[in-house]
Amino acid sequence: MKIILLEKIEKLGSLGDQVEVKNGYARNYLLPTGKALRATEENIKYFEEKASELKKKNDKDVKEANKLLDKITGKIFIVIRQAGENGQLFGSVTTRDIANLLKNNGIDHINKNQVSLIEPIKALGIVDVKINLHAEASTTIKINIARTEEEAELQERGEAVSSDDNQLDEDAVMDVFDEGVEAEIDEEVTDEANDESSEVSDDEKIESKEAAEEIKKDEKKNK
Repeated sequence: MKIILLEKIEKLGSLGDQVEVKNGYARNYLLPTGKALRATEENIKYFEEKASELKKKNDKDVKEANKLLDKITGKIFIVIRQAGENGQLFGSVTTRDIANLLKNNGIDHINKNQVSLIEPIKALGIVDVKINLHAEASTTIKINIARTEEEAELQERGEAVSSDDNQLDEDAVMDVFDEGVEAEIDEEVTDEANDESSEVSDDEKIESKEAAEEIKKDEKKNK
């Protein structure tokens, strides 16, 4: 289907562009949300007459979107969920959950389609989530998924709250310990080698001295 974009759409085009898209994408999203018009002769003429007005509306929408984003940019929002000792959630955190979370924190007008997640969150931790209010207005927030408020505070400080994280910390400590032991062993081997070298040098000195004394004795006999 050929459409006229009424605002900039990422990876598609800018305001006023006429582009071809799949019918389902147009019917289910672009047309009902007012982001595009069918590229009919009537609509093309309408757009040309209203282009200046539509641009002003687009600029206003971007400004309002950025004003809303200023309230959430850089903030951390806590989600309490049940999880196992390994940090895996009993369930998941979805785009709908995050949209509802923002609404409960007084941030209205953000729906699940404006929350960007590659896949639902299924483990404890702090996750970066992109919020797209407009093709020209987006930001990133942090979602802190924990079993309790106390654990959420620990995660914000970078402390482990699951057994897997604790195991990683223990492994890191053991690696440092092993490196220290290896360094001590290398040092001991080096010291032993130096001692042996010193002993050999002393023996050589004694042998050289005895040889010199023998030479002196032979010289006296010859005289």
